Amino acid sequence: MKHRFFAACLSFTMPGLGQIYNRDLLKGIVLLLLEHIVNRLSHINSAIMLSFNGEHLQALNQVNYEFALFYPGFYTLCVFDSVLNAQEDPNKDCSLWFIFSGLAGCLGIIYGRFIPMPLFLVGLAMICLMVIGTYVCSRGETIKTT
Repeated sequence: MKHRFFAACLSFTMPGLGQIYNRDLLKGIVLLLLEHIVNRLSHINSAIMLSFNGEHLQALNQVNYEFALFYPGFYTLCVFDSVLNAQEDPNKDCSLWFIFSGLAGCLGIIYGRFIPMPLFLVGLAMICLMVIGTYVCSRGETIKTT
């Protein structure tokens, strides 16, 4: 169970690190490269910096939506993959939480102008849903092993 949460935390930090932790080096390196490419093309980091400084509308104007709409699903997929591959007998019953997380991220990008502190709140919502999904995966495995 600890391995799954650690792999998820690494993927929360940087998509691809959870895969490297799970010893899936090629997939991890490819995901790290893809994350940097999509992040750079969508200007997410610049927008996050502006958002944390209180410039929420300027942050939303900074974002390149053509690539930003791809990012939440990609981010969620990386975390989900690291959680599933951190266990021997994967419990796929938790996938719905990760699907909701990616959907929340995409809807947050689309309707960000109507959400206060959009980048922070949408990111927090995504991570909360993924933590619940990671817990559900862990709970299912704990029940099976006892």
